[in-house]
Amino acid sequence: MKSYVEIGLESAVLLINHGPVVLVLTKDEKGGYDIAPVAWNCPLGKNPPRLLIVVGKGHRTCENITAAGEFIICVPHVSQAKMVRETGSVSGSEVDKFSSMNIEVFAGSSVDAMIPEGCVGYLECKVEDVIDGGHVNIIAAEVLRAVVDKEGFDGRLLVERQAGKTIHHLGNKIFAVPSDEVLDA
Repeated sequence: MKSYVEIGLESAVLLINHGPVVLVLTKDEKGGYDIAPVAWNCPLGKNPPRLLIVVGKGHRTCENITAAGEFIICVPHVSQAKMVRETGSVSGSEVDKFSSMNIEVFAGSSVDAMIPEGCVGYLECKVEDVIDGGHVNIIAAEVLRAVVDKEGFDGRLLVERQAGKTIHHLGNKIFAVPSDEVLDA
């Protein structure tokens, strides 16, 4: 089990600054929880901490976010690559991904969503704006709470340590992991 610690909001965007695939965690109007991988995400600001995600309009995740006005961004650990691939291969409208995939979870504290155990960290978010991007929505959100595995973060994400290893989507079912080498330019 990971040892999670809350970090200051000034460090919140450092969890996604390096471009990992994330899991977006939501709850629908009927009380069902969903989990979906999203590769298109980025920091939007530091003070207050804000981020963007891009989600297809036809997806349950998009519907849940626009209805609830909140979501959680989870940064999965490299050991969760199979879960990331599997949760992206089925629709949350058709399958309860958490129970069918036996995903162990715990509850968020500021946002009503379920977080997979073992992630590197997570950001509990409140929607600020939804921008129509044609077949996608661009969702801007403020981070309300930032939590990380204390073994994988020390003022920055420690991608050179096993505890800080994240997943980066290269397309299709191909992912990469950050190297053990960190450059100080």
